[in-house]
Amino acid sequence: MKTWSVVAVLLTGFLALAAAWAGAASSAQPGSAPERQGEFLRGVTITCPGAGRIWGTPAMREAVEEVRGLGARWVSIHPYSWIRRSGAVEFRPARDEGYLTRAVGIARDEGVELFWKPHVGYWGQFPWRGEIEFSNDPRAWRRFFDDYRAWIVDQARFAEEHQIPIFAVGVELEGTTSGEHGQEAAWRRVIAEVRRVYSGSVTYSANWDRLEQVPFWDAVDLISVQAYFPLSQAEDPSSAEIRAGWDRHLEELRRLSAAHGGKKILFAELGYNPSPDAARQPWDYGVERSPETLALQRRLMEVALDRLEREPVLAGIFWWKWMPGSRERRHNFSLRTPEVRAILQRAWAPQSAAVENGAGDILERSPGVPAGAAR
Repeated sequence: MKTWSVVAVLLTGFLALAAAWAGAASSAQPGSAPERQGEFLRGVTITCPGAGRIWGTPAMREAVEEVRGLGARWVSIHPYSWIRRSGAVEFRPARDEGYLTRAVGIARDEGVELFWKPHVGYWGQFPWRGEIEFSNDPRAWRRFFDDYRAWIVDQARFAEEHQIPIFAVGVELEGTTSGEHGQEAAWRRVIAEVRRVYSGSVTYSANWDRLEQVPFWDAVDLISVQAYFPLSQAEDPSSAEIRAGWDRHLEELRRLSAAHGGKKILFAELGYNPSPDAARQPWDYGVERSPETLALQRRLMEVALDRLEREPVLAGIFWWKWMPGSRERRHNFSLRTPEVRAILQRAWAPQSAAVENGAGDILERSPGVPAGAAR
């Protein structure tokens, strides 16, 4: 009797554990944290033609459906605040912006994960986000960080409420993070306050040429980069020359990762225009469509899609950019052209690409694209 009692207890315990495991497995959602471990993030940034309200409209749902059809499983959007020369940062609470809540719902409905990447709108005030700084004006610095911290913590609280897995505490704010007027202590306070309200992965996205100068990589979970690395100075670089350019930069990124405990590096932005300067200056907005520039754009994207996904130090790529709304609208860095869609689909969704009536033929059917509007 005693032996059978022990067996019964053990059997009961085993069945309880099995039931619990089965329940947990059945309740896990696609893309939950265990399933994401080790996954290379295939992402697209869905941008906006204005302040972002389009993210809460049917055009956003259509955009998410389209990028998911190309094989993307992650989407990035970039809610805005607006900066003044005085250092003041103006914003509305994220909870009050219904279009942001609707955007999260659309992403959930369509089965994609979100990277929340708030941007400071600088137009008419500063030449570029990287030039936002206030020299030796302590009042302006204090005003900026008080307002910026309030805004970014509000965004982080929203991201936590909606279980958004990756959050950027800043993007391209190089004049505030490094150099003569770098504000390391202020940034560390920002990151600490974000962590008080947000439990997901925290990152900061630096420009490709300022990575070594960010002093607080130890305080974030992922090292993010606006990855417009120059790859070749050749007039018409071959795939081998482009690959060699990536090999040089990836070696630098491996050293950076190793210096910070092996942290993964996320390409928060990467994109190419059809332009003769696309390999030399991939950040340039110029669009110049011709057979030669389209071929160069294709080589750059194909090498990146092949080489980067096999690089262990990289966590993933978010391609810039997909503009929702009218199909007649054309922009620099557009991912919506037939050429670029075909390239992404062949790499990320090859079975879908095979039924696209000969994806290669698409490359011959694109209308002209004028030089685009400002990003």
